[in-house]
Amino acid sequence: MLPRILKGSILASFFLILTTNSIASEATRPSYSKVDRVTLQQIANDPLWHLLLQLKNGRPITSDSSIYIANSFVSPLEEAQNTITHFQDNTENVCNYPARLRLIKRYVPEFESISPIQLCTEYRRFVESVPVDSIKLIYASENVTSASSMMGHIMLRLDGINDKGIPVKHGVTFFTELNSLNVPHIMYETLITGKEGVFKVAPYEEFEQFYLYEEQRNIWRYTLDFNEQQRSFVQDYIWELGQQSPAYFFHIFNCASVTQLLVNIARPNKLNEIASWLTPLDVVKFAQSNSLVASTQFVPSNKWEITTLEENIGGKRTSTISKHLAQAQLETLSLSFVETKYAQALNQYFRSAQTISEQRYQKNSAEIAAFDAKYKHLSLDVSEFPVPSTRQQEGYVGAGFTHQDSRSFMALRAFPVARRLADDNRSMIGETELILADFEFRVGLEQDNLGDIYVDKAMLYQMVSRVPVTQNVSNWSSSFNVGINRVLTGEQKRKLIVQSEFGLGFTREVTQGLGVYSDIIVGAGANKHEAFVYAKPVIGLYAYTKLNNKLAINLSRAYNQYGSNEPIDTASLSLHQYGFENIVLDFEVNIQKVANEYESTVSFMLGSRF
Repeated sequence: MLPRILKGSILASFFLILTTNSIASEATRPSYSKVDRVTLQQIANDPLWHLLLQLKNGRPITSDSSIYIANSFVSPLEEAQNTITHFQDNTENVCNYPARLRLIKRYVPEFESISPIQLCTEYRRFVESVPVDSIKLIYASENVTSASSMMGHIMLRLDGINDKGIPVKHGVTFFTELNSLNVPHIMYETLITGKEGVFKVAPYEEFEQFYLYEEQRNIWRYTLDFNEQQRSFVQDYIWELGQQSPAYFFHIFNCASVTQLLVNIARPNKLNEIASWLTPLDVVKFAQSNSLVASTQFVPSNKWEITTLEENIGGKRTSTISKHLAQAQLETLSLSFVETKYAQALNQYFRSAQTISEQRYQKNSAEIAAFDAKYKHLSLDVSEFPVPSTRQQEGYVGAGFTHQDSRSFMALRAFPVARRLADDNRSMIGETELILADFEFRVGLEQDNLGDIYVDKAMLYQMVSRVPVTQNVSNWSSSFNVGINRVLTGEQKRKLIVQSEFGLGFTREVTQGLGVYSDIIVGAGANKHEAFVYAKPVIGLYAYTKLNNKLAINLSRAYNQYGSNEPIDTASLSLHQYGFENIVLDFEVNIQKVANEYESTVSFMLGSRF
């Protein structure tokens, strides 16, 4: 029902336009002639028909068969015949399939007289309540601490004037709810069995408030250049999706998959070219590469603005602004344009963190508005910061050379989707990493091990979030991983273990592009011989240079790793070069020490992002 569609929170069950339709008075059932085979074939061959049926290269993109008339898929032609027969049997059946009807009308003139607006009460209320005068593609940056949002989030925003003459904005999104900290179980459900999906259409403001203020993510708004007919198809297809209950799969049917289907309505013949594993950035890149973006707007989170602007204002001045905000005494200051933007972001952050009262927040806001009025002709220049669409692709396959313990190997690494600490993270707040299904192995090149394969890593999940602490914002850095890893023992042997680690720490940006961090990691490992727990303090730094690369240094000491009585010290230096389209160059030197014995590893890796 429509009331279900227009209520509910982002983390609660979906306001979906779901289930039964309320039909206006009893519909007439005129007699229809049989649609000839040639016309049916034309419908079946239409790329937009394939999109509405969620087909790629003629086959369903998911195992969900509920979208088909017979609850099973045979062929596009069979579904065209079933749909037309379904409509002819009972005209009221069009209420669940307005997008299919809109397409069929192009080929079967006698269906022109059927109007879902007149026939279907709830559909009419939806169209009147959720107008589509313009469409924006919304990209929210990554939140690596959330398993369902670690690659960012993508959705649509529908703007227009409703039937009451009121300007409204609605968000359209698909996601799953996570109510467990058991990452292996979550990954099993979202990769293997499927997890209950939530398709939601709701007032857009609650989405933006959640992403900007609760999760502190940056948002990019891309206005899509869709004509009126394309916007009408999007509106009808959103209604159809609302009648379904698809399962959420992290890799084949996620927020990007659903949003991509809606965006592809303007380019249905491109659907077969879309990758099976989509990420939110893939949708943004598709829209831009297919000339669907009319304009772009960047909306920074408070933390991003605070972190970025503090570097330009200076510690003494930011401290003064902070104290005046806390006391609601901004009127005694004279603020520059950049300081005004800083004060605005900090005031909003203080209120969301409940550092100041609502009364002081409102008083500060009024003073900031007065300053803002003086600078209305100015805006912040963020052109030097990398934008999402310029990032490299997120899949990775690499090959290179490793020299370890006086022996040489060919090194190979691959993962299907990820962001690495080694990547260019300058558009993010701090340094972040998320890697799924990461495989690393070596092939022997020496005479005594030529062709031998050594597995070094098979990690299911790796996450690192190093968010800088600022003068006014406190952040914990965190890390987590689970999988199989090859580690050094106290006897200077390398053995495979199943491991899981969790870490907490702090990161500080000394200046723009230069940061230092300190973490405490605790972990557990086991193989068929023994199980053990260990602790590992870590310190390090990263620096982006004028040569468009990043230098990273990491020092750690592991206690009780593989039950070793001796601490294992590790020092690593790595250099990562940027500036190549979807090409990755990594160089690393790693030295480990147990007692008075040293082991060194030097590696070079050339990778391709896809």
